[in-house]
Amino acid sequence: MKKVILFAAAVLVIGSAQAQFKPEGGSFCMEVQFRPLGNVIQSNPIGSENFGVAGISAKYFLTEKMELRGDLLFSFYSDKDKFPVPAGYTGVEGIQKNSFSAFGLNLGLNYHFNGTERISPYVGALIGFGISSQKIKADNLGWVSGDYSLQKGGFFGMQLAVATGFNWYVVSGLYIGAEVGLGLGFGKELKNETKTSVGGVTNTTTVNPNASEFGINFFATPAIRLGWKF
Repeated sequence: MKKVILFAAAVLVIGSAQAQFKPEGGSFCMEVQFRPLGNVIQSNPIGSENFGVAGISAKYFLTEKMELRGDLLFSFYSDKDKFPVPAGYTGVEGIQKNSFSAFGLNLGLNYHFNGTERISPYVGALIGFGISSQKIKADNLGWVSGDYSLQKGGFFGMQLAVATGFNWYVVSGLYIGAEVGLGLGFGKELKNETKTSVGGVTNTTTVNPNASEFGINFFATPAIRLGWKF
């Protein structure tokens, strides 16, 4: 009889410990994440490349099932190419520098289902804002020292989306997860400016785009998400 009582007590202790894997009302969580397919609402006004996104996320549980979320996402990219003087020409080496940056903010609400002791599936809704900018500068244009061209552009976007995903609690207070979603997006290119300087004469051309984009956008986020529950 004593062994049965001890076994029952052990089961209760284990069950109680497992119940603490998931957040309760009033819990606060922080995440770090990397999204290789990107999630900042962005466009590349000058070129066309795929940029990954990293970010941090804060989550507050109103109840054990209802969660407020805020995601701050960012992306940076830069490179430099060199162009030697071709055979038969005189001059100096050409250099082209590319830089890109993007920032995004998602605000939303998630509802968590029962799931299992360690897995917490959820659905949610969010609104997102994003802005990006890009610059391309070519120095020693045409292999002539001092000649250059500079092109700058930007993009602003908004998005309303629904999402679903899950958190898997590795140990109490530590989890990983993934998410996918479907949304309506709006985007607009910002002012695009091109400046060239040849032989000491500088010309600047500015374009203020009037076109904007609106449509259904599917985004997948096979993110590496690592979170802590406080």
